[in-house]
Amino acid sequence: MVINFLPRFVARFLGIALVAVSTLSACRVVAAPPSGASIAPADEGGLLLGTEPLRAPEPDAAIDLFDAAAEGTPGRDPLDGALRSVVGEPLPEGFPEAIDNPEPSLMDGLLVDEMPEEVSSGGWFGTGQYYGSAELVFLNRGRNYRKVIGHDSDLLTLNAIDRYLILKSKQGVFTTDSLPYNVSPGARITVGEYLGRDYLDRDRSLEVTYYGGFSFYQNDGWNSILTPEKQTYLVTPLSDATPGFTGAQQYLSTSASNFNSIEANFKLLRRLGRDKMTMVPNGEWARHAERGWLPAIIVGARLANYNEAFSFSSRAYSTPIETFSGDYLIQTQNWLLGLNLGGELISRNEIFYWGLRGRAAPAIAFDGTQQQLNARNTGYQQPNAVPAQGTPIPPLPFLYPTVPANTRQPFPQGTEVWKMAAQQVGPGFLGDLTCLAGWNMTPNSSIQVGYDILWVAGVATATRQFSLNKTRYNQIDPGGQSFMMGFSFGYNQTW
Repeated sequence: MVINFLPRFVARFLGIALVAVSTLSACRVVAAPPSGASIAPADEGGLLLGTEPLRAPEPDAAIDLFDAAAEGTPGRDPLDGALRSVVGEPLPEGFPEAIDNPEPSLMDGLLVDEMPEEVSSGGWFGTGQYYGSAELVFLNRGRNYRKVIGHDSDLLTLNAIDRYLILKSKQGVFTTDSLPYNVSPGARITVGEYLGRDYLDRDRSLEVTYYGGFSFYQNDGWNSILTPEKQTYLVTPLSDATPGFTGAQQYLSTSASNFNSIEANFKLLRRLGRDKMTMVPNGEWARHAERGWLPAIIVGARLANYNEAFSFSSRAYSTPIETFSGDYLIQTQNWLLGLNLGGELISRNEIFYWGLRGRAAPAIAFDGTQQQLNARNTGYQQPNAVPAQGTPIPPLPFLYPTVPANTRQPFPQGTEVWKMAAQQVGPGFLGDLTCLAGWNMTPNSSIQVGYDILWVAGVATATRQFSLNKTRYNQIDPGGQSFMMGFSFGYNQTW
């Protein structure tokens, strides 16, 4: 009925009015014949009750009929039937009889549960108590510090300026990190637990991350010229007076390093906002996550270990190592402990996400280094090798630790065996950055790719500790750094 669309109090008022009109009409029919003019014609729309014209009833007759109806049915309100048929809903408290079959409303055909609903993707995106990720990372270490450790004796025949320019350019000479390092596989594994949401509806969590397993290695060599027409020997600028190195016919070097770190962080992550409700062609409502930028803050502690080792060896062809050889080994160990500060900025929707994740840890660096030398020359000489013994050689005092003689001298003789170590505490730094993109396979799982950068600074690297000539005993130089970059592939899961 039309009256069903009206507010409840208006419907009840109209119902009572209609009952009064109907009662007065009935009283007139019983009490007396019509004696007045018609009030209104019959209503074809069904709003007025009955089909006879309504006439003005006698007031006394209407009142008597109303009282008789009330007295004839004790405990029954004469408005019950009218309210049941007109309003079509349960009676207010105090009415004695419930409504059994209310007249159906025009609103009954509208399914309210299909109406758009304002909800947050946080209720179904990445739900669970725990989360974790496992990534396979491939990094390449940069060659950030190169030092000349050997060259051919042919260089001694050039004038001082030409020699200086060649040594300065590091071309055609034997240097540390002459070759690129291998690409090393490693891992980044994170396990965390959600602590719930804060008053701003942000996720709080605690997580532990292992980042490491990287091991870099490089070996290299340099040989003198050995032909029937010409024979040269090798010279090291590290020391011109140490036996077993100057005069060699072959130099060998190895370089190795490894990195591992572990961190514990508190993470505060913003959640996606309200979803978009979309009606699909079949008439149903579908919820879709609106793309949003999700910043996060990371605060915690980080512990890292970075070690290096460098070896430098010399040999002479067809000569026993007991007669001529040199072995120089440098090892460094670095522990860094610092405050981890970082964050994320991820653009996410229901299908994929991309963004940046970075951490920086100002740290205290505990550095240590050990060096050892085992070198000897007990009778090995090559007086006819170029330049021949006694040939004048222009000095280079600004490159050599000590000023060499003006003429080519015999190779240093003797035996040297020693060890030394040093430690130092100083400032250090750890930082990593990942540019990432991922695909959400389900609301609780995703796969991810990324480009990663890792930087370690304020550490003692092996190639900065050379002390072959013992100019500084037990020296340590903590000003080194290592720069690594590469790609990562991973899987994320929430449970």
